[in-house]
Amino acid sequence: MNTSYPSQYVDCICTIVERFAPTAYHATMPNGKQTVAFVQKKEEHLLAVIQPGDKVQCTVCPADFERARIRNIVGK
Repeated sequence: MNTSYPSQYVDCICTIVERFAPTAYHATMPNGKQTVAFVQKKEEHLLAVIQPGDKVQCTVCPADFERARIRNIVGK
């Protein structure tokens, strides 16, 4: 059986709910589902400015909507 996963990523705007680890946040996607949003090392400058309630641009793999990668802050 050959299981193929989507190779394209989905970009969406998530709302930060809370920070629960040094580089991880609980966030809400536009459809209301919760995800864990991470800041990568190359984007670590965002860690000092992201606050609960902020909108952030995230990239999500369609095979796993429980994890997202934060790319930028929207509107700051």
